Amino acid sequence: MNSTTDKRLISFLVNDDFINYVLNPNLILKELWEDYSNAHPEDISLLDEARRILLGETMLIELPTNDTIDLEKSIFEKCGLSIS
Repeated sequence: MNSTTDKRLISFLVNDDFINYVLNPNLILKELWEDYSNAHPEDISLLDEARRILLGETMLIELPTNDTIDLEKSIFEKCGLSIS
């Protein structure tokens, strides 16, 4: 992935609505993200990758260690989880 793609992927990974859509879906969020996908078909693969990362199915994003730790911490905090 390139820097721009990584930044776009990260923007989904730290987006509260997207995190809730993946982890605690409801009808409103489902419609919101379906509308987004329809309006931005170029982002569908990024949305799928972000979803798989949040669900722990993949970790293809390659970031410097400090960025990875910060991103992980942010995601866990937004999900209401703690890191040991």
